[in-house]
Amino acid sequence: MAKTNVSRKAINDGILNTRTIRICSIINKLPPGITIEPAREFVDFLKGMEVVYNEYVSNGIISNKKKSFLYNEGLLNPESKLFLARYLGEVVGTISIIKHHTLPCMKLFNDEINSPEFYGRSCVEVGTLSVKKSAISDGIVFKLYMKVLIYAIFVEKVDDVFIQVKEKAADFYVKNFLFEKVSAPKIHPDYQELQTTLLRADVKKVRRKIYEQKSYGPLGWIRVLCELGLLSEYKSVNDVRFMKDRYVICDKDARVYSYLCGMESGAPVAVRG
Repeated sequence: MAKTNVSRKAINDGILNTRTIRICSIINKLPPGITIEPAREFVDFLKGMEVVYNEYVSNGIISNKKKSFLYNEGLLNPESKLFLARYLGEVVGTISIIKHHTLPCMKLFNDEINSPEFYGRSCVEVGTLSVKKSAISDGIVFKLYMKVLIYAIFVEKVDDVFIQVKEKAADFYVKNFLFEKVSAPKIHPDYQELQTTLLRADVKKVRRKIYEQKSYGPLGWIRVLCELGLLSEYKSVNDVRFMKDRYVICDKDARVYSYLCGMESGAPVAVRG
């Protein structure tokens, strides 16, 4: 993908880097038939969480405890969203936006999240990333991340996006996306004692640069996304139909999900507020 004046300026401003442009090129070369949408019903939700569990076991993130689903309390919040990547109708990947006053990453990084730097800021956590292994799995991972980042930046208009990743993978996210390290590595008790690092993307700063700098021109973010070949992704998430009829977990489904995850009876129901 050739760099134009707009993309060069975006690189100089720290909005993009050359690796991001290469990633967009990979996304644009994916075969047709790949869709990324929010789960629409409980069956969709379970299919997605089954993919997460299987891939986490396969990658050694969790051990196989003879259950089919990975428990994530953050997804019990009605404002949280689970997105499913489908290829020719089959669920092949997942990613989620967790939105709540208690983010999953706060279990390990509570002090970092509650630092004065983040007071009064709208924060979400991106999690449950999983993709079935295939010849195009890397491209699907990139597409999932770009889709949710575009949604978080331009639709939900949050200030910060947090992710917790394996320490050895942290540099990949820093070099290829908008993330920076905000913590030293810590051992995660829920994930096979893996060394885990908290990353943050200050998307408010990115949005402000694109919106406020006249050099990008009117609707500058549209020009940037168009040059990256991501305008269709923006249009899809900005369409009111994208989130219409998305699945919102209810108390009954939350109990079923908790049971299938091997939780004891009386597990938390859907979190309200």
